[in-house]
Amino acid sequence: MFLREAIQTEKLPLDVHIASDGELALAFIARAEKDPNAPSPHALVLDLNLPKIDGFEVLRRIRANDKFRNIPVLIVTSSDSPLDRGKASELGVRYFRKPVTYGEFLKIGPFIRQFLTDSGLLPNEG
Repeated sequence: MFLREAIQTEKLPLDVHIASDGELALAFIARAEKDPNAPSPHALVLDLNLPKIDGFEVLRRIRANDKFRNIPVLIVTSSDSPLDRGKASELGVRYFRKPVTYGEFLKIGPFIRQFLTDSGLLPNEG
């Protein structure tokens, strides 16, 4: 919910699809791979602490998928662990640590804009 609000506040032109656990995230990717009429992600925002299948396992499986192996991924998590940051870096993804307060969390909007710009998915405004 906060992520959607941050995206709306930043006026990002995105369709957001949310999967509440790792199994559903992988099922969404599988549908996008097989069904040309299914929504197909251009970028992913991924939490590490997903139920059923954790974020790193979801990411490993996405990186093993021919169609989505190079998709830009932003990890958004409460973890500030150097080990988690290192794994994220090895897997070629950006990392955003979730702040504690709502106001601080909304700062993710500009971060997502820059992430999408850096990934070539939004035009550079500067």
